[in-house]
Amino acid sequence: MNEKGNLVRLLDLDDDFIIDLKYATADNFTGQKIYNSNDCYMDRHTAEILIRAKNIFAKDGYRVKVMDAYRPISAQEKFWQILPDDNFVARPPDMAKLKVFRPTHLNGLCVDVTLTDMTGKELEMPSAFDDFSEKASLLCQETSEQGRKNAAYMKAVMERVGFQAYKNEWWHFYDVSTEATPFMNFQI
Repeated sequence: MNEKGNLVRLLDLDDDFIIDLKYATADNFTGQKIYNSNDCYMDRHTAEILIRAKNIFAKDGYRVKVMDAYRPISAQEKFWQILPDDNFVARPPDMAKLKVFRPTHLNGLCVDVTLTDMTGKELEMPSAFDDFSEKASLLCQETSEQGRKNAAYMKAVMERVGFQAYKNEWWHFYDVSTEATPFMNFQI
């Protein structure tokens, strides 16, 4: 079996994305580098609908910055070693027992994104990426109105093309318009 499954490198399909994988550097909530490279992989279908969303955003004068996408199982294990807390980090899957899959970073069916202006300057959002407080939710009314407006616009476009927003994190989207595939450990 192909170790990459349905994964494709996003920039091979469309090079008009800003790739800034937060876990490819130590500048993230763990303070450690989790990924070996900044190469952005995701499920082919997920990439195709993300490109559709990117084209809508571009017509409105925005660019898409990808902060996380496919995550190898070993990276999830490393997250858990660093922060073994169910409130913040998902436990690594027991692949010997797992029979049913859902869209996650582990199969490339999730993306974490934000919007920038055409020069690459990030738009104001409700919170910082990986802020695990209530401010990360669009339901929180104690964040800036402009940040909520920008995040709500991004959510509307992403959901229009086939993603489902995660209610607690304005940046996190599941590809629910395709069948979930097995989790992988293809290294990035």
